[in-house]
Amino acid sequence: MTPRVRREAFATSVRRGTPLVWATGAGDDLRALLGWGERFRATASGPERFTALADAFRAFAAQSAGSTDDPHDLVAFATLTFSPNSDAASTLVVPQVLGRWSRGVLTVPDGAEVPDPTAPAEFEELDLLPGDLTRERYRRAVATAVARIEAGEFAKVVLARDLEAAGPDPVDVPAVLTRLQQANPDSFTFHVDGLVGASPELLVARRGPTVISRALAGSAPVTGDPQQDDQLAERLAHSAKDLEEHRYAAHSVADRLATLADVMVSSPSVWRLTRIMHLATDISGTLRPDHAHRSALDVAAALHPSAAVCGTPTEAAASVLAELEGFDRGRYAGPVGWLDATGDGEFALALRCGQLSPDGRSVRLYAGGGIVADSVPSAELAETAQKFLPMYEALSPVARP
Repeated sequence: MTPRVRREAFATSVRRGTPLVWATGAGDDLRALLGWGERFRATASGPERFTALADAFRAFAAQSAGSTDDPHDLVAFATLTFSPNSDAASTLVVPQVLGRWSRGVLTVPDGAEVPDPTAPAEFEELDLLPGDLTRERYRRAVATAVARIEAGEFAKVVLARDLEAAGPDPVDVPAVLTRLQQANPDSFTFHVDGLVGASPELLVARRGPTVISRALAGSAPVTGDPQQDDQLAERLAHSAKDLEEHRYAAHSVADRLATLADVMVSSPSVWRLTRIMHLATDISGTLRPDHAHRSALDVAAALHPSAAVCGTPTEAAASVLAELEGFDRGRYAGPVGWLDATGDGEFALALRCGQLSPDGRSVRLYAGGGIVADSVPSAELAETAQKFLPMYEALSPVARP
């Protein structure tokens, strides 16, 4: 079928019925997948949630064979919980209509119906309320984690805290998505089943047999002052504490990916984002023939949870998270992304994000940091505050898109 095109701004496209969204880049480099309606939905929970969703999509794709000209056009968006014990559901959605946005053009299949753009809603100031883990409780949790690291229980644990942003009216999600994309062009802006955010951390991208990942851990603020930021970057690059934290994260991804693929691992470097800089290690590889059938979601299952969002050793770190955090992470820090019927796709870790409430009037925000033996509670609290900024600013009424 001949595709239909509409020349319009990205901000206009995301106002068409609040679609499923996966976007990255800026200007001519901005690319996005947008989905409207639901052709198929699957949910899963527990330790087999990855397998259950992957199998459900394979079965649906097999039933749909021949209904689309190109298996790359049969795309599912997915968001999975961090923990197998979460009360939240892991969800996979195949949209009724898939759109591709690039270079000022929205392309949809011929004959596809997409909603008309909506007008921006009045954007009220949201009240920012303490979550289940208050600032003081977070400091105490960090101190407890450091003591247990020193006692030899584990080497690293990633502790998160939460906030609730609430207002009288439903959140204008298209406005939030537009702001997130504009302010964080190097991240992956997403909206899947009420989870919205802009994550910088690519868990896995699969293109045929090629797989890539980027591990992030260790951070410093970006101030906007070039000289000061250069100094902060130099300090981060040589920080023993941050290099230790990063090493655990990079090794956990590289070692697991090596069970499926022949991998190459870069040296860590400093990657500057809008508000924060991270130590980053790029990991790439080629799936070995006996694993070439694995989809992006299958590979994500093999890599999750990495030390970047859990800790190390994995089981010891995971067991202490519920105790020290005291709340259900839901989809925060779980994989979020898309895959097509060929198995290609991209999954990020759901960071710099929030989960909308069922009535849409509040958003639960999350941010965390890696705790190692040299961690200082006040510094870790400040790091989480820096990581809340992308969502907090996107929810602010100060600057409208």
